[in-house]
Amino acid sequence: MSFFSKILSLFDTSGQGQITAGSQLPPIPQPKVPARPMAIPSHLKSAKPSATKLPEKDLKLASSSIVALRTRTSTKEVIKELAAAFPDLSASVDAYLRTAITSSYTVVAKNLDGTFNYEATDAASQLLARFDTLKNYATGFNGMYSIRSISESLAKELRLYGSCAMELVLGKGRLPDRLVPVSVTKVKFYQDGLDFKPVQVIGGEEIDLDFPTFFYVSLDQDLTEPYSASPMESAVQPVLFGQEFFDDVRRVIRRAIHPKMVVTLDEDTVRRSIPAEYYGQPEQVKTYIDGVISSLSQQINGLNPEDALVVLSSIEAQYMNNGNQSLDAEYNALTGLIDAKVATGTKTLPSVLGHGSGSANIASAEALLFMKNAEGAVQQKLNEIFSQAVTLAVRLLGFDVYVDFRYKAIDLRPDTELEAFYAMRQSRVLELLSLGMLTDEEASIQLTGKLPPKGYKPLTGTGFRPNTSDQPAQNPYSNTSTGPGGGATNQTLKPDTPQQGKSQNKGTKK
Repeated sequence: MSFFSKILSLFDTSGQGQITAGSQLPPIPQPKVPARPMAIPSHLKSAKPSATKLPEKDLKLASSSIVALRTRTSTKEVIKELAAAFPDLSASVDAYLRTAITSSYTVVAKNLDGTFNYEATDAASQLLARFDTLKNYATGFNGMYSIRSISESLAKELRLYGSCAMELVLGKGRLPDRLVPVSVTKVKFYQDGLDFKPVQVIGGEEIDLDFPTFFYVSLDQDLTEPYSASPMESAVQPVLFGQEFFDDVRRVIRRAIHPKMVVTLDEDTVRRSIPAEYYGQPEQVKTYIDGVISSLSQQINGLNPEDALVVLSSIEAQYMNNGNQSLDAEYNALTGLIDAKVATGTKTLPSVLGHGSGSANIASAEALLFMKNAEGAVQQKLNEIFSQAVTLAVRLLGFDVYVDFRYKAIDLRPDTELEAFYAMRQSRVLELLSLGMLTDEEASIQLTGKLPPKGYKPLTGTGFRPNTSDQPAQNPYSNTSTGPGGGATNQTLKPDTPQQGKSQNKGTKK
């Protein structure tokens, strides 16, 4: 008897060489969930109820230097404030959010064997509609976030801190009530045996979050560290250097580039105007001369550009500039170096930040790479945490399923240009539906994002589209502004080398 046969015999209960007892996975235990919200809103300063007015933070950027932000207590706080103050970091965060969070999403509930579940999908759609738009109007203002608002907060946390967290709040009867984002800056971990459990620290008080209704996902997690790291940490030093450089340039512009008025006083004339009682008193003479200079400086500095300057012959006024000296080459080199380091540190390509200087092909390639970054670093993480939260919400309603939440794929082209692609996708989906490889509900969700309407006639496996595979493929770029080839990222990679070798023997002339 072979080794595999011996192993098979250990699980064989039917006597026919088939695994029966060991082929079924154990059922998932029912979650023990709380009947009330557990996490405290992250913007609160105390875990205890209070009627105190919440303060509004102001970085006072108009009167302070960004370089001073390096004195903050933690790297995460430095990154947060730099992302609000430094243009390139702010543009990077905004670009990821606007790109990754697309206009729509789909939700599909499946049985544990992967088959579609209509009732659970309908329940998940209704729950998301409640979470997104419908509120409990009996409680007044409840600070409920829409799905898009939650996604924006979570995506910003992913960019600033490398992780995001959310709680599924349960209401009466332990039924799903709403989704609430939780800032990971307030979440700490304790070792619990060989695992760890989360707590939320608000105002020095710890709130236990070791419940199935709390969800946490991280980006590129370092397995030797319990906490996530910001993907923009490597941009902190280039940003601070860049801001110091810009501050120096601003001072140079005021000192050396902008013309300044120089006023020269005739010292002999000033000394002849000194009162007689000051003679022989050096301190009084110095005080008098300083007063004359100070009075004249105030008058000159208070002039508007259109004001005329009228002075005595003892005062000479002229403009001073830096002549023909120019530092534009040095400034351009340093600015390019800083922009490149900031773009690299923020994982944002130069064309997205407005620093691109290459051809249209390079810009197209950078846009495509950025779309891949936004999809992997933000959109898929949002899909992951929403799928976990909605799965628990649907399972609490009694469905033994899992839920796949998915944002619409990222595409930078306008919808009018995508019509040809939509038509091709519709043709493919309908062909799979005709062959029975998709259910009517799955096809409807892929095409419309919703379940089929009432009275819909089932079409799966009916063969209503015969010979569809024999139809020639159309060029989806033919009606778009990108032309026949579809732009720089869709150029046909066809070499210009000859398809066959040239004959060396062309025949002999007679």
